[in-house]
Amino acid sequence: MKTTIVPILFLALACSSVGAKEIQLAAPFTDNMILQRECAVPVWGSDVPGSEVTVEFAGQVKAAKADDKGDWMLRLDPLEASLTERVFRVRNNRGQSHDLEGVLVGEVWFSSGQSNMVWTAGKSMCRDLASDLSRAEKEVPIREININTVSALYPQKKATSEQGWKKVKEAGGFSALSLSFAHELYRELQVPIGILLSAHSNTRIEAFTQRQAIESHPGLSDDKNLIHDADPLTEQGRRAFEQYYADLKAWQEIAGNAAERGGKVPGRPKLPGIAGMWRGPSQFFNGKIAPVIPYAIRGAIWCQGTSNSGDGRVYASRMEALVKGWRDAWGMPEMPFYFTQMQCYGSPDPENVGFADIRQVQHLFFMNNRENVGMVVQSDLNSANPGGIHYFNKLHPGMRMARWALAKDYGKDVAFTGPIYSGYEVRGGKVVVTFERGSLFGGLMVGSKGSGRDYRESGKYNEPARPAPEAVLNHFRLCGKDRKWHPAEARIVGDVVEVISGKVPSPIGVQYAYSAVPENSNLYNKAGLPATPFAAIDGKFIFEEDDLEKAAALKAKYARWTDPDYPILQVAEYYRDGVILQRNHPIKIWGHVNKGVKVTVSLDGVTQTVSPNDLEQWTVTFPPRKASAEPITLEITSSHGFNRTVRDILVGDVWYLTGSTLLSTEWPYDRRAKEIGVPETMPLVREFCRKTKASSFPTPRKRRFETGSGKYRSHWLAADYSKEGSGVTMFAYEFAKALKRPGIPQGFITMSSGQGGGNRQLASPLSWTSFRGVKDLDSRAFRARLNELFLQYPNSAVARKAAAQHIAEVKKFARGIRESDRQGLDAATFALQAPAFPEPGKGEEVSQDTIPTYAYNWCVSPLTPMAVSGVIWVPSEGNIGENPGEYAAEMEIYARSLPGTYGQAEVEFLYAQPAQSLVEGVIVPDIPGARSVTFEQWPKSLKDIAVELAQLAQRSE
Repeated sequence: MKTTIVPILFLALACSSVGAKEIQLAAPFTDNMILQRECAVPVWGSDVPGSEVTVEFAGQVKAAKADDKGDWMLRLDPLEASLTERVFRVRNNRGQSHDLEGVLVGEVWFSSGQSNMVWTAGKSMCRDLASDLSRAEKEVPIREININTVSALYPQKKATSEQGWKKVKEAGGFSALSLSFAHELYRELQVPIGILLSAHSNTRIEAFTQRQAIESHPGLSDDKNLIHDADPLTEQGRRAFEQYYADLKAWQEIAGNAAERGGKVPGRPKLPGIAGMWRGPSQFFNGKIAPVIPYAIRGAIWCQGTSNSGDGRVYASRMEALVKGWRDAWGMPEMPFYFTQMQCYGSPDPENVGFADIRQVQHLFFMNNRENVGMVVQSDLNSANPGGIHYFNKLHPGMRMARWALAKDYGKDVAFTGPIYSGYEVRGGKVVVTFERGSLFGGLMVGSKGSGRDYRESGKYNEPARPAPEAVLNHFRLCGKDRKWHPAEARIVGDVVEVISGKVPSPIGVQYAYSAVPENSNLYNKAGLPATPFAAIDGKFIFEEDDLEKAAALKAKYARWTDPDYPILQVAEYYRDGVILQRNHPIKIWGHVNKGVKVTVSLDGVTQTVSPNDLEQWTVTFPPRKASAEPITLEITSSHGFNRTVRDILVGDVWYLTGSTLLSTEWPYDRRAKEIGVPETMPLVREFCRKTKASSFPTPRKRRFETGSGKYRSHWLAADYSKEGSGVTMFAYEFAKALKRPGIPQGFITMSSGQGGGNRQLASPLSWTSFRGVKDLDSRAFRARLNELFLQYPNSAVARKAAAQHIAEVKKFARGIRESDRQGLDAATFALQAPAFPEPGKGEEVSQDTIPTYAYNWCVSPLTPMAVSGVIWVPSEGNIGENPGEYAAEMEIYARSLPGTYGQAEVEFLYAQPAQSLVEGVIVPDIPGARSVTFEQWPKSLKDIAVELAQLAQRSE
């Protein structure tokens, strides 16, 4: 592009109500663009109000005048397709101009959706196609422009594209589905093909939908309310913002009291509607679709659904609004719209409905909206990895979408769909399934697609599918009045499929390929295109939302997180089978239970009864016990019928290990060379080790230690390496061995957090310190970090000031929009988003991983208070912090906090100290009563440090 002014791509944030200072073009107008043939071509942009703008292209000269807001638009007369690169010249009456080079004329398609539309050709089965195109001696005229993502409350006029129109040399970075689609069109049409891509990963359909289309659809009142609640120009929005201010103030009182007392802090109220969202209804349409309308296109392709997979029927309404909104916005009431039905995802269990439900909803939308709409079935792709949400084969679905366009928009005589289900009839014990005659293309057949894992082997993975006359039709099932589905035999008879099952003598329902992963589903038409999956009872489609039994089970599954009255009986996560209790200290056992419930706790036959406080917390304390290797049992029952039993409890010493991730990952022998020999068994040594990937959290956790189960759940394991999945880590093993306390059980709670490198996560000593241990600090060095922490405690002065300032900013935002509207300013000039509530660690001064208490909140809080023999600290580079000069002060604060954390008068503290020669600026902390060892190099093994610290611990015995 030759230009005498600034680059033509401009930021939405730079929009001005009085126009631009220079002539500017909308985002799609760049070098190498492709213009739509055979229709009027809008060209638009901005300039100083009153400027005269002229466009010259393909022998045409068109002019326009910028209005009082600086906007201008003109239309070129319909153009003929051209493979010749030409210059597109734009100039104004002040001598400014743009010369866009390499411009072609052909077919342009709008492409949108979520991650499977964003997914690039180079990472998919399109990679060979992309490679061939990029290396072709003669350039193939397929190009793509990708519009950057902006979220906005109101429609924007300006957008950006990081790279503009990319040529096919960069095809590996194109949208895979779009490239496959475009290539098929080019092969048949031999004209340039342009893809205008505006997609974004992990996004619901509503975000891409025009506001007016949502407002006018009778089935989308919830989405409409989210938009109106966030709009200060509506009465509903004004009320919603006032309610937000009141709710926020009320929450601050309730949450502040709960936080101070260690209770469960209720969630903070969110900004009204989409004001508190980033990809809510209409926001991506406003920010990344509206700015490219009305760029001339032939039609649109769409791939989305994962984020809406649990919607049920309302997704069909949302698709209707999406299409209507696009058609209205472009002024194309008959805009072609072709979309992919959801792919396979999950396990191949026929009882696992999974994505079959949203496929059915997409099928419903398709059946009710046939005008210029096409649906591409993907459930027959037989992915090598159906458990991966980003399916590899984007090549064949793109080709199938192109068939719709070629047949419907370009008049090509090609099959464009597989058999489309039209209904069924019950004849005695037999069900006869019919299909739309126009979808048969020669009739029905049993076909063979092959497996995606064989895609590189010629003839083994086919598009279209090949006839398989010897194969048996599969994935048909029948049900009777009990609505229980049974496998059925199916056969093709002419243009119908007859289905029977000996287990269903009086069928009322039939289904085909209606499961999450219907592997090798094999009903096709003779063009080799797959039949639509379906499930119907009494002649009507079925949906998961209508299964009341499943809905109740799903509600019950999540009730413990959503129902405040869900019955619970919890004991601190420390108490699991095999736990070791600290000798010679009072034994505190605690947990949570519903209000009004009595809890009976029995330890080795000694029983106490307790009721919870108003925070649903209960606590009992048993007298100290001497060391014992004789197992005892803990039994807990509640008056509402729950019980918990913890077995094989020993009494001895408990050591809490904190710091380096090496503590929880280093093993005392090479587990890949077990034949060399394993360490000696020490049955009285046990360890409770963090297995979760997460190791930090913004607020103290109490009710749960882990967020998952299975391999992420911690257990007390003994130092017995003869058993699979058993054993303790290097530090625990060597420390216990060197400690030499025979007959006294040794328990280790091994926690770790912090790492350096590219995936940095700092966890310095302040991160391991409790809120009580830091809340009264008066330290200028730590003030900024502490202020970020206090943001999370609603009663703190910092949080109260921040909340008041936030309310003032939101009020100013709302007033600003109303005032701008009264002045007649364009909505595109309004703020993109409402001011967000201040979040800790999101500013420039303090990074999130330096905020105090975060490691404590995950690794310590859920297990304490509990008595320990001592706390051990072994740091890695990630535990030093950003400023080594502050490390000693942090260590001193951490050490002082330990008695309060573990609920005892004194806590022995052992630690390893990096030498000053290893960490520049670090000094030795002054910690009374603590013992330490020094290391000169970052250890690759903790064995020696464990032995040295154990020898220091011997002196305290």
